[in-house]
Amino acid sequence: MNLLKSIFISAFIGWLAVISGSALIQLSSGSEPLLSWLGLSLAALPPLFFFIKAFLASSPRTARHPVEVSVPSALGLAITMAVSYRYGEAAGNLHVWAGITVLGWFTYLRWYSVFSHRNAEALKTGNILPDFRLESLDGHVVSSESFKAKPHLLLFYRGNWCPFCTAQIKELANAYQRLEKLGLSIVLISPQSIRKNQSLADRIEAPMTFLRDRNNLAARQLGILHEWGTPMGLQLLGYQSDTVMPTIVLTNALGEIVFTDQTDNYRVRPEPEVFEALLKATR
Repeated sequence: MNLLKSIFISAFIGWLAVISGSALIQLSSGSEPLLSWLGLSLAALPPLFFFIKAFLASSPRTARHPVEVSVPSALGLAITMAVSYRYGEAAGNLHVWAGITVLGWFTYLRWYSVFSHRNAEALKTGNILPDFRLESLDGHVVSSESFKAKPHLLLFYRGNWCPFCTAQIKELANAYQRLEKLGLSIVLISPQSIRKNQSLADRIEAPMTFLRDRNNLAARQLGILHEWGTPMGLQLLGYQSDTVMPTIVLTNALGEIVFTDQTDNYRVRPEPEVFEALLKATR
């Protein structure tokens, strides 16, 4: 199933780019039926802009169901269907293309974005943080035991390729001074290579700790491994096919887990104010 998701997301974004480009070209050339091409562009452009905005935006979260995308996209499908009904074969298959586009969008929202049955036993509130090993940017082994001397926030993120992960890291960096005054250390953990971790660390203006979970060993141990979680094709850029489900763990100075966020949707993530309030309440 995860393999299908990996293929789906890459194919769907590619489909949106091709369909949007084709529709705009036909509109600019005045191809008939013009209204049907307009409907197709309306079906495809909002989802495409959604993904473009995700890579450009600074927020690591969206609405679970972005109506500002779904409504115009569905309207575009309705237009192409109306034209097809009115003109028959003369309207071509644009309503089919629009239908595939809208179906793909809702599949993305209701299937691809969702993590089902997340409830890692090892990360339940009240547990002591399990013992696992990670790797620092200079190649040294780092034990989770070192996280038990003071409150820590552990963010397990998928990699530089995930815009919601990088946006969340930047959001934490912006809140770093407030959180650091409360005695919190922030540790960012990813299965990606040390070089890629270093590249992201160089862009972050906050002294947060970046660590590597080589081969997802810690993620597997903690029950947050996401097999085939990386979109198909990114392996060519040096990313592993398996990654981690976005997870946040907040511990106190005793190493006890006081909060965990195992989001059921990778587009929905807690705000730094949540951690700030918890830290103040447990001081």
